[in-house]
Amino acid sequence: MLPLRTDRLLLYPCRLPLLTEIYLEHPHASETLGAYIPADWPQPDLKEQLPHFIELLQHDPKSFPWMLWIIVSVAEKKVLGDAGFKGRPDKNGVVEIGYSILPEYRRMGYMEEAAAALVDWAFQQPHVKKLIAECDVTNIASMKVLQKLGMRETGASGEMLHWYLLNK
Repeated sequence: MLPLRTDRLLLYPCRLPLLTEIYLEHPHASETLGAYIPADWPQPDLKEQLPHFIELLQHDPKSFPWMLWIIVSVAEKKVLGDAGFKGRPDKNGVVEIGYSILPEYRRMGYMEEAAAALVDWAFQQPHVKKLIAECDVTNIASMKVLQKLGMRETGASGEMLHWYLLNK
């Protein structure tokens, strides 16, 4: 059932209208989510990717919900960050996960909680056999999240470490 709910979080997958509202910084996005959207969210990397997500959903509606999910605190009714996938699973059942949380909410377990919910959701979907991720070699916090999810490091290319987790 969407949104996904954990002990402390709600994870909302973004349909095209919500993505557009977020990109345009329209106040209705906050109403749609039922949550306050901080001025520093979306962060620069996501802000840069939003036009690509919008275009992809316009041309491939089946990409929903394999894109952006918004992480909302149940207690604060506030956007804490985002997570999601870099598109639909490929023909081999592989999907890549990514995530980001606002700096003031780091080291509180929120990202592990959100990512675990998304991993569980992804592995319940037909044809998903493998989850992959990458993180910068200096991003210790992200490495810890990936390790706690049970992912295994497969190696590095440049400044990026690569990870995987197989569906059981």
